[in-house]
Amino acid sequence: MKQLAGFTLLEVLVALAVLAIAMGAIIGVATQSVNTVGYLRDQTFASWAALNKVNELLLASEPWPTEGSSKGTSDLANRTWRWETRFQKTQDPDLTRLDITIRADDNGPVLTALTAFKGRPPPDEPASDAGSQEQQGQQEQPEQQAPEPQAPTSHPKASPHTL
Repeated sequence: MKQLAGFTLLEVLVALAVLAIAMGAIIGVATQSVNTVGYLRDQTFASWAALNKVNELLLASEPWPTEGSSKGTSDLANRTWRWETRFQKTQDPDLTRLDITIRADDNGPVLTALTAFKGRPPPDEPASDAGSQEQQGQQEQPEQQAPEPQAPTSHPKASPHTL
């Protein structure tokens, strides 16, 4: 009897098992990669939302509170981000610290945290009477005429094109 060339049933089953294990590993790595990209995207948008809130607070005309916290939401990239700010005193009485955290959900993990500082502006100094009198006295003085411009003198070794 003549033997037929080919694979046995056992060899085919082993090959399919190896292929299934390899495909499962490839799908697992691809899923992890997609999840990582999504997490990094969320962290990037959260950091932008934090920077926007810090800049909004820095540009506000009212001074920061010395202590306290507040919560709110910001819209960015068609999503709503939850922020929480905490104001704290520092060793310098003219400096206030701000810690801001951003979350995607109310109870979600913190995606980014940012710290900023803001100094109090110097107090406006009222004009004293002596200073205002000096300014008035300067305005009453006659204007002095500027000296007449002199024609430039040429140096024998200087080129006519040099200044």
